Amino acid sequence: MKAEAIWHTLPQKQARVVLLCGAGYLVVAGVFLRHYLLWNTQWLLGLALLPLVALPSPRRTVSPLLLALAFLLLLLAGLYQITTLFFLGFLVAAWCGLQGTIGFTGVYPFLLLGIVSPIFSYMAQVWSFPVRLQLTKAAVGLLNWVYPAVEVAGNLILLNGKEFSVDPACAGLNMLSFSLMLAVFLMAHLHRSTRKPWPLPAIGLLLLLMLALNVASNLLRILLLVLFQIGPAKWMHDGLGILCLVLYAVVPFYFLAKHWSRRLSKLASWQEHGRAFSWKKPLLLNSVLLVSLVGAGLQVLQKKAPAKPAPIPMAGFEQEKLKDGIVKLTRDNGLVYLKPLQGFYSAEHNPMICWEGSGFQFQNITEETVGDTRVYTGTLQKQKEQLYTAWWMDNGHHQTIAQTDWRWRMFKGEPPFHLVNVTAATEAELQELVREMLRRPTVARTQSLPWVSCFGATFLKTAPKQKLYPGF
Repeated sequence: MKAEAIWHTLPQKQARVVLLCGAGYLVVAGVFLRHYLLWNTQWLLGLALLPLVALPSPRRTVSPLLLALAFLLLLLAGLYQITTLFFLGFLVAAWCGLQGTIGFTGVYPFLLLGIVSPIFSYMAQVWSFPVRLQLTKAAVGLLNWVYPAVEVAGNLILLNGKEFSVDPACAGLNMLSFSLMLAVFLMAHLHRSTRKPWPLPAIGLLLLLMLALNVASNLLRILLLVLFQIGPAKWMHDGLGILCLVLYAVVPFYFLAKHWSRRLSKLASWQEHGRAFSWKKPLLLNSVLLVSLVGAGLQVLQKKAPAKPAPIPMAGFEQEKLKDGIVKLTRDNGLVYLKPLQGFYSAEHNPMICWEGSGFQFQNITEETVGDTRVYTGTLQKQKEQLYTAWWMDNGHHQTIAQTDWRWRMFKGEPPFHLVNVTAATEAELQELVREMLRRPTVARTQSLPWVSCFGATFLKTAPKQKLYPGF
């Protein structure tokens, strides 16, 4: 039975409770998540797909574990003032409220909203960076069979004097969330049509399958772009990305999932509720959830007073303390930002995101070894302006670019890390400045630093006729 059909069969009293509680959740989202949600195409498409993935349930009961999870997330969100935890708590709370009131949700709406959420977009952008580098290397390894002269430089493929860049803006890589949304939709469709529910482990495996198919389709797309020398300015560049996604990811996923669904034997019971609807329990449940959401949301909105980091003398640099504990170091030939982190769970606001928010485009991103330390490097392009930048994580004892490395060390209780982003007008100046910063202690070894966020671009004159545009 479809969601629309169930809605038309709701008693008038039940429909009023649904509308009243739904309005409450919308108000909470509008007040406390208005600056968090990204009203982009993915989010709007996810909202449009919600009625199509919601499935009927034979009972209007809520799992105690889910309720406990909702309250735990909201408690942690209020204590640590983390909007992402509040968003996750909001999803679980709304899920529980809808299940206890109208009796249909399923796991698919929760998965769908998680995939189109801002935290997923951030994680996909940060964690896809090393994947892009590995895809580039794999593509060059395969192309060497046809073109022995092909070379790789970070996320660039060099062939016969032409450059092919594996950038996050490409249509193929940009459709990771879209492919996972389609996977959730197809699983819900097969669940509805066969009346055979997917076990939770099967749902996880199917999402991993779509992820693997997405990576494979992107590898094929890169090979085709290079073989046929299709540049980013041509419409076929994006068209080929969409075509590869459909042919090599969505279609195989559907047939594999359909074949697997035939092996499921447990039929879902979708009979109508036997008892008459009582509005008291659903209204009480949603009232408690909404009050908890408001309480946690008010705590999240209250900004913590950032701790003042202990200043460290840096000879030759002008030091300026900015909001949220950020330290800006400037001199004639370079610019350095030190961005502290709150904990192992924090997003570090990767420079690729912050600089692009200031109008720059990242190019030629690669890993380099400076001394004994691995760092990320890249070029920044804004109209005719070109800058060179590098970044890594540092806690005064250890430098790394691996997400798992610095998060695990902070989880174990090592000194907190901060992101070091160095920018210069020339490549030679960048290399010199990176070596200098790696030799210097950039933060007190026992210092605890607060969470930071991106801010708008400012301007710094580094030499006559030269400008650096701090991207965050």
